[in-house]
Amino acid sequence: MNNIDKQKERASNTEELLDHLIEIIENNDSRFSLEWSVGGETITMEIYDKLKNIGYAAKIYPIEYDENDEPINL
Repeated sequence: MNNIDKQKERASNTEELLDHLIEIIENNDSRFSLEWSVGGETITMEIYDKLKNIGYAAKIYPIEYDENDEPINL
């Protein structure tokens, strides 16, 4: 598999994760509001807690591993 195919596969996996998270959170959206930004393999999410009036930012990206299967980007 070439590099472009790998990037497309990772972006597709990211989109699937985002769709699932949206579905879970929309089922209980009375407290939190969310805004999403997707760019290829990463997701940036703004989470706003309406009850406590606090906003958060979260970045979601694939974990990368070294040759010993140790995570290198956590």
